[in-house]
Amino acid sequence: SELTPKTAEALIALCDDVFPPDVVSVVTGGPEVGVAFSKLPFDHLFFTGSTAVGRHVMRAAADNLVPVTLELGGKSPAIVHGDFPLDKAVERIAAGKCFNAGQTCIAPDYALVRDDKIDAFVEAFRARVAAFYPTLADNADYTSIVNERHYKRVVGLIDEARQRGARIVEANPAGEQLDPAQRKIAPTLVIGAPDDCAVMQDEIFGPV
Repeated sequence: SELTPKTAEALIALCDDVFPPDVVSVVTGGPEVGVAFSKLPFDHLFFTGSTAVGRHVMRAAADNLVPVTLELGGKSPAIVHGDFPLDKAVERIAAGKCFNAGQTCIAPDYALVRDDKIDAFVEAFRARVAAFYPTLADNADYTSIVNERHYKRVVGLIDEARQRGARIVEANPAGEQLDPAQRKIAPTLVIGAPDDCAVMQDEIFGPV
């Protein structure tokens, strides 16, 4: 991603240490590089990213009849069976959701929990977040949202769900006022959001 250039630099350094350039090459850049790249006659193209960009990649690859594998906009449900130990389920879900503040392709996006276990799930989630991150604001281990646009997008998902009647529960162990300039969002549970809310339709890519 062009939004994380230092991560790209680290990947380049790792690849250069291990592979010759005729085996692995790393090319960086923004959308214009992606467009040019997907127009080339490769044997196969594998793209991970948003659904909107995936459509452009597939369209460009089609001109050369290049086979395409797309990994786009996942929702990653977590199913909590009634007989499974709730604390163990919550520990795993919270770890997956809080890692990099939910900004990974494999972060759980929503949990399917029995109605009679929801309150216990909420309390266990808050306790687990407190164990992972006693504070959030100045905690270098709790990640900010990558940029302002995505920060506003994630906050917007929460706000829309709240306006549509969902119950919003923040896991903010120290009760801190988080400065928007830091772009940190407390781990947040959205309970009972209507199915047509954006938070239930789009990949969240944040700690919600």
